[in-house]
Amino acid sequence: MPVLRKAALEDYEQILRMKLQVHNLHVNAKPEFYKSVEVPLSFQQYQSDLENGAVAYYVLCDNDMVLGYAVTTTRTICGHPVIHDRKILYIEEFCVDEQYRGAGVGTELFRQIEARALSQGCDAIELDVWTFNEPARTFYVKMGMECARIRMHKALDS
Repeated sequence: MPVLRKAALEDYEQILRMKLQVHNLHVNAKPEFYKSVEVPLSFQQYQSDLENGAVAYYVLCDNDMVLGYAVTTTRTICGHPVIHDRKILYIEEFCVDEQYRGAGVGTELFRQIEARALSQGCDAIELDVWTFNEPARTFYVKMGMECARIRMHKALDS
């Protein structure tokens, strides 16, 4: 059974491989947003992320094989004049290795991230997903998520 744990420095190469899969998907669909790069996450940035704690990296593993990963932050709203106090687990990145998609790995990763959110006192999970990424959108709906707002975009001619 796969196990969720905090990512370690030794997971970098496996996370990078998956991050590149997702990055290439985004570059192909939205080249006006994403640069085509060979290394979308440097080891130095990854190490800094793990050390400073601003984001949390989680990996779903089967022995030493990383099947998928998630990067999360916690957003707290407290004392806002018009919004209720909330604690939200925000999923910055969510990825399952291409070779394990459709095998329940994403569901397991999401459920375990959801359990972590509950144990941290969060009242919601939020994330952004591109409209072109229909498989991801379908997956998130299957996990019980619903569209809460839409981010609009208009490129301006200079």
